[in-house]
Amino acid sequence: MALTRIIMPKTGADMEEGRILTWKKKEGERVTKGEVLLEIETDKATMEVEVPESGVILKLLRAEGDTVPATELIAVLGEGSESAEEIAKVTSANREAAVPQPMAAGPAESQAAAPSSTARDSAKVKASPLARKLAQEMGFDLGTIRGTGPDGRIEKDDVLKAAKTKKAPAQASDEVVALSPMRRAIAHHVTRSKQEIPDFSVTMAMDMTATLRKKRELTDAGKDVSINDLLIFAVSRALASHPNLNAEFKGDSLLLHRDINIGFAVGTDDGLFIPVVRYASLMTIEDTARETQRLSAKVEQKQITEEDMAGGTFTISNLGMFGVDSFTAIISPPQTAILSVGRVVEQPVHGDDGTLAWHPELAATITVDHRAIDGLAAARFLASLRDFLKSL
Repeated sequence: MALTRIIMPKTGADMEEGRILTWKKKEGERVTKGEVLLEIETDKATMEVEVPESGVILKLLRAEGDTVPATELIAVLGEGSESAEEIAKVTSANREAAVPQPMAAGPAESQAAAPSSTARDSAKVKASPLARKLAQEMGFDLGTIRGTGPDGRIEKDDVLKAAKTKKAPAQASDEVVALSPMRRAIAHHVTRSKQEIPDFSVTMAMDMTATLRKKRELTDAGKDVSINDLLIFAVSRALASHPNLNAEFKGDSLLLHRDINIGFAVGTDDGLFIPVVRYASLMTIEDTARETQRLSAKVEQKQITEEDMAGGTFTISNLGMFGVDSFTAIISPPQTAILSVGRVVEQPVHGDDGTLAWHPELAATITVDHRAIDGLAAARFLASLRDFLKSL
């Protein structure tokens, strides 16, 4: 068989690079078509890359943790009997790119990184046991300390003297951590939002008495439904009467979406994912719950795909489960609005007869693109959402 070139896949038009998280196979290992070869992280998701053909892994050109441009060669597959020259012909064009280049350092960094001409191997340096212990605790290389004892042996006072002249031990230096492709994409996305969109926010209290009662009824019936599921259900119904909030701003026009596809933010240690519940306005509460559970599981298992996160027309961000009372989320371009919700809190409410009662309330904040939506429209949407939640 001819040698098979395996490249960093380009999963979307906007994808420029991917980071190799884990190689699932090793050089010299025989693999079967369809087996998972590696796991990568793009600017939008973590995904598995399968072996395109059966054969033997001849060469892995990139290491775990490397960020690789899309379509660049990362591995070579063959029969296993190929010569080194044959493999070299395929990999030579990528060899230079595969070799990490040293980072340019400033004057201070260069001086710190260069080995001292007077430095010695710490294990061979003469030092008293106490001096050796102090140097280890303080993070000093014994080879950089001048000893004043017999035959140049380093004593305790020599280490203490070195500590006075060096305020910060080596292990206390700052660390530079490169942003992952996803983190860079998030940074670009939110920067674009704040630079391009003249937004404003409106907050309204939502009486959650009926919503919590509905949740209890469903739970008692064996249905696993969260407050977030009920919010997605309610928002999808409220949006039907407020098309400007389920739209895209197009310069001199608005694209009003017929379908209501609601994205919900899911935060992880790897970054922020926004899977999309498609055709949310056509789903029952139970359907909505099943779909959010399916998508959330894919995020947790690092199996979420770009397709799972595409096509959103409106977004909900909920931090209530973390004890947050209220906050203002950033609009996800090209959408025209995003809803941020906090936790449910018991609040005192005056009745029409003057009596005081406690009601469970939730603070809902709608952030909108002022080019498409005015304050009155934003307030009317929140009022529609409030009324719908009361009627559940």
